[in-house]
Amino acid sequence: MFSSQYVIIGAGFAGAATAYHLARRGVKDILILEQERVAGVHSSGRNASMVRQVVPEPAIIHLAKDGAAFLRSLPADWPVAVSYQQNGSLLLGSGEGWRKLSRDAEIARQAGIEVELWSAEKSKEYVPVLREADFDGAVWCPTDGVVDIHALLSGYLKAALSQGTQIRYGCLVKGLDVRDGSVNGVLTKEGVIKAEAVINAAGPWAGAIGKMARAVEAPLRPCRRHLFVTAPVSWVDPGWPFVWDDAHGIYFRPDSGGLLLCPCDQEEMAPGIPPTDSSVVELLAEKIRRRFPGISDVAIMKSWAGFRTLSADGRFVIGWDPKVRGFFWVAGLGGHGVTTSSSVGALAASLILDPAGSRGEAFAPGRFAS
Repeated sequence: MFSSQYVIIGAGFAGAATAYHLARRGVKDILILEQERVAGVHSSGRNASMVRQVVPEPAIIHLAKDGAAFLRSLPADWPVAVSYQQNGSLLLGSGEGWRKLSRDAEIARQAGIEVELWSAEKSKEYVPVLREADFDGAVWCPTDGVVDIHALLSGYLKAALSQGTQIRYGCLVKGLDVRDGSVNGVLTKEGVIKAEAVINAAGPWAGAIGKMARAVEAPLRPCRRHLFVTAPVSWVDPGWPFVWDDAHGIYFRPDSGGLLLCPCDQEEMAPGIPPTDSSVVELLAEKIRRRFPGISDVAIMKSWAGFRTLSADGRFVIGWDPKVRGFFWVAGLGGHGVTTSSSVGALAASLILDPAGSRGEAFAPGRFAS
């Protein structure tokens, strides 16, 4: 019977970064189980690759700041070249949405994130395609950007593997061995893998893994979101920041000579490879017409969908389960997984190795215990 001190379920950003930080702190006996033949098939490899630090949930801002700083300056021994395109971000607001965004920016500033409040006129000068857009102002964050997600994920895994971590691909978790309120191992098609602790970093499947463990019922919702890429267009400046209209749910950024666009759609569905819905392009077209008429004359070249796993209160789920001993959560990253990957992994490693530590109380799964 195979055994490991720590078994991590999932080789996406949550699991890979947790393994990386555990390994950096000297842990040698780590096994990652990944159901696919390669890492990054699901949420970690199907997102917009954007690093955003000004976010609506105050508890996440420090993680976003530290995570973005890590991405901008990777350790000297990082095993993979990872591009970071620091073009910044421009977050647009109108009415009450602008007042809320301004408050978010102030919280970010107090956390040490470089931000400025720009007028609509200044924003339109910087990104001329916004000239016909209607908004009250914008938050400018110059240290935001776009990262190579595939190289980044590979880097976490390679760095962890170099320190003794093992990974099994094509290994589907069929159940957990839970006895007397403690998790003792993971059931796979190859048999039981004994473990001192099981770390649930299963992304959209995290809720299902929690049920297997008979753990606290964390209210996690896997929600589909579409991304679209246009054909190349001559007027797109590759140096533009990503532009996000928070209040109306649409963003775009330069990509491959054209634009990557998202209508911020959100539909809960069972985890897997989400099918694309052709009607969402109509939603995108309507939002472009109303919010960004300057980019309405674009042709969509390709589209895909990915998952964001959302918690009921908008905060991550990180910490030891209050019902089942030896069961740890790193889940519900809700679209912030790229930005916060390193800081989430560092927080998880700290709480795993020092359970008495007080950090991370805002994310503790015990908040869902009845």
